[in-house]
Amino acid sequence: MKILWVDDHELLCVALSEYLQTHASELSATPIDVTPVFTLARALEEVNKTPFPDLVFLDLNLDDENRGAATLEHFQAGNPSKVPVVVCTGLTPGNDQEVEILRMCMRDYAARGILLKGGAHKKMFIGLSRILGGELWIPEEVLLRFARSTQAPSASRNEHHLGLSPREWDVGRCIARGLSGKQIARELNVTEGHVRQVSCVIYDKLRVRNRVEAALRVNAELGGGSGPDKGPS
Repeated sequence: MKILWVDDHELLCVALSEYLQTHASELSATPIDVTPVFTLARALEEVNKTPFPDLVFLDLNLDDENRGAATLEHFQAGNPSKVPVVVCTGLTPGNDQEVEILRMCMRDYAARGILLKGGAHKKMFIGLSRILGGELWIPEEVLLRFARSTQAPSASRNEHHLGLSPREWDVGRCIARGLSGKQIARELNVTEGHVRQVSCVIYDKLRVRNRVEAALRVNAELGGGSGPDKGPS
């Protein structure tokens, strides 16, 4: 697997690149080759070299001209092969403006996941492993903030949203809030087994692979927008 890691903090960029290569056998079923780069211009050169990278990790604040969602916008404009991009950022889910930047990256610029540099290291490495395994990954705290800032539609409007039945929609909205299976069961007064069964039906109907992708689809529906086009699972 060929990876491009883009970050203007050169020490961090090189350290993370070396970590990935050293622990490749723990994180991925295939060998990992990481190229660290420190500017957007160099990243655009590398992403267009053949063979193309399989995955790009992109810091959002590279210099005065490339900051926030604009960094990903500029990168995607120069990424004609649509190499998947994961945002690796120091933005925090406690700041409304920064949460909106993360939402734009997922909704408008097709980011394949988010890693928080300021979060717990264990969570970040779990996210790395999931991403390298082909999953879309967003930290739980970011998903929760996405859910809190969406407006629920009226009951008459949401009855069959996304092709889900009313009961499936209830479970879907709980998933979008980041609730666990146990919490959903308690809130809806059903068994955990029922929640698992309904969740599997939801994943199948939405053509997603996991709770994160389902939460994104439901949150996009609640907010009236559309999530990134992930294609069929």
